[in-house]
Amino acid sequence: MTVRPLAGVKVLDITRIVSGPLACQFLAALGADVIRIEPPGGDHTWRTPPFVGPNGVHPGPPGPDDIPLAPLRRSRGKRSVVLDLKSARGRALVLDLVAWADVLVDNFRPGAMDGLGLSRDVLTARNDRLVHCSITGYGHDGPYRDRPAMDAVIQATSGFMAKTGFPDGPPVKSGAMIGDEIPAVFAALGVLAALRARDQDGKGRFVDLSMFEALLTILWDEPIDHYEDAGLGPRFGNTDPRAGPIGVFATLDGHVAMVLTSDDQWPPLCDAMGRPDLAHHTSATRRGDTLTVINAAIAEWSATITTADAGAVLDRCGIPCGPVQPPWIGRRDPHVAARGSLQPLQHAALDEPTPYLGARLPFLIDDVDLSSSAAEPLGASTDDVLRDVCGLTDEELNELRADGVIGG
Repeated sequence: MTVRPLAGVKVLDITRIVSGPLACQFLAALGADVIRIEPPGGDHTWRTPPFVGPNGVHPGPPGPDDIPLAPLRRSRGKRSVVLDLKSARGRALVLDLVAWADVLVDNFRPGAMDGLGLSRDVLTARNDRLVHCSITGYGHDGPYRDRPAMDAVIQATSGFMAKTGFPDGPPVKSGAMIGDEIPAVFAALGVLAALRARDQDGKGRFVDLSMFEALLTILWDEPIDHYEDAGLGPRFGNTDPRAGPIGVFATLDGHVAMVLTSDDQWPPLCDAMGRPDLAHHTSATRRGDTLTVINAAIAEWSATITTADAGAVLDRCGIPCGPVQPPWIGRRDPHVAARGSLQPLQHAALDEPTPYLGARLPFLIDDVDLSSSAAEPLGASTDDVLRDVCGLTDEELNELRADGVIGG
């Protein structure tokens, strides 16, 4: 088995909620040794049911070995340490761990690390090779720097929400937490780039990751400026006014999505629908100009057949298509099973896998195992990490625990 790409890379994860923990979970899946620093009691995801543990799945209250679903996914492959960063002794121990680490990831507001006595200057003085990735709502400068940010807020302020939905309806946020999850992907990418730069010159780097800019990046892959200049509305629903037919159409038993990509696909579909009179619209632009008529014809046709039959017809015409599936389809999708895209979540205190699934990284590398190891109960590695990395004795650990500085 080939060594994992990030084997030997040591990551200190002092993040919370979604974006930071997810970014560090990606790094763990790539082989990094990730130590996750949690506050006493954990962040609020540790108090969100259901809980999974030795007594099965239950709504709470949680026991010491129970893990809620969010940490069960986002803490895979990490060692859990409970440490109070607001205490002087806790901060001193964090700096000991900084000296050990290659990477530190936080997702506090700008200035919060300074307030904890963990400014960039302090971190660099302790470890000048450290790659420090800071995930914030809007970045560490600019007029929005100090605005608080959450997923839905970032979707709104970036323009993403206004782009989502139907023209005659209100803006709609994405069902997935893309305001948190897309930044996690870019944060991991930024860490990898900074590590590569450090390989070349030995210098640490500061990675300033803005959630706002992460959504701008994917939004502006489209010609948004052209839309505004052409007087187009921000929301198109499931279609695209520049071409067509592109859309989601109701069938007898569900919905089918289709995207016609070539003029050659259009006449065969017209014949299959019994509408050869529409075949002369062979230009994507021309079809775009008459989308109301064309979409009405497709909707009339699809409403008379099943989703499977509509898909079969579209397949024969060479048109990319697919049924609209429920979000939990991955639990029983044969392609997901064949690829191992979702894997049973492991719990370090249990011998058998839990009944829940988590996504592996969405790519495969020859001969490299990218599956994640089990999530740990809160603070399970506190003593081992502080003993092995920071050199604390059992007596010192007991004293810190009595003072509430550490847990686990």
